[in-house]
Amino acid sequence: MLLVGSLLPIWGWGREVEGVTQGSLGPVPRTSLLAGLWQRGGSVLWQGLLRSAFPKPLWQGTTASGSLGQGVALWLAEQGLTTPRAFLAWGVPVLRGLTGAGHEIELLPANEPVVPSLVLPEGTSEEATAFGWKYTPHVLIYHTHDVEAFTPTSGKPHVYDDPEQTIVRVGAKLAEELRELGMDVTHSRAGHVKDNYTAAYAESLKTVTAALKEKPSIEYVFDVHRDAVPRSATTTVIDGQTVGRLFFLVGTNESLGHPRWRENLAFAQALHNKVEELYPGLSRGILQRSTTRFNQHVRDYALLIEIGGDKNTMEEALRTTKMLARALAEVIREQQFGT
Repeated sequence: MLLVGSLLPIWGWGREVEGVTQGSLGPVPRTSLLAGLWQRGGSVLWQGLLRSAFPKPLWQGTTASGSLGQGVALWLAEQGLTTPRAFLAWGVPVLRGLTGAGHEIELLPANEPVVPSLVLPEGTSEEATAFGWKYTPHVLIYHTHDVEAFTPTSGKPHVYDDPEQTIVRVGAKLAEELRELGMDVTHSRAGHVKDNYTAAYAESLKTVTAALKEKPSIEYVFDVHRDAVPRSATTTVIDGQTVGRLFFLVGTNESLGHPRWRENLAFAQALHNKVEELYPGLSRGILQRSTTRFNQHVRDYALLIEIGGDKNTMEEALRTTKMLARALAEVIREQQFGT
């Protein structure tokens, strides 16, 4: 009966969340066949969950419209609460609007670390001039989901005990390519998942802020991932070789303390445009996420960059790093000289 008691209050306040994406939280209309199937599936799910909570007489006892327990199950389904996530989201606002399994959830740590201010290098060094820089760009590369792997190469989509088979190796190759272009690069191999993806962004924020504290001149911050969508979406051919395509993600949630996200977006747009200019078809574009910030509040030039996907080979992702490095160098050079 405790569960019944906990369900009764939502009868009155459920309508407060109308307007959310249908199939997530909002009510599902009865008119379409698809809606009917959605309701029926949700009703079955709730019947299974509620059966053990309701006293047997209430569950089996019938009225003209069925038992009380079955009625509650049907009502929940009619409200669009067809999954446990949707039910939880009714009472946990941060989950609202997350309609698919691929969504990221970013929870702020209880004691969020202070982000060190940017301190740009002073003057122009001979080394910077030799590479055509106004000043040497300082870059941080890290991996929130450091266990992401490439199934054709590793045999599985996640590898927990060998960074050389994961996206970490791709980040190391990108760092190498950027250094060859005269940049100062810090590459973090720190792990952040620890069997808990929900806490990964809170953990990686600690890594980022520690790196910025040690070197506040870091101006560019890249969280490098690989995607998990069909191979056809993440693969293209450049100069006769198959490569992993690029995808840029920008978090826009100002309520998470991220008021300057438009600077991240402008940088992503400039980089996408440059990639398409140099290597048409390599970029999949830019995805904005209103539910998160991806730790991009730390710098104006912070991005989440997907290189290929889990259906790509490691070699295909590694090939992409040289092209990404070239595009980054050209965009940064244009920023430094205002061209």
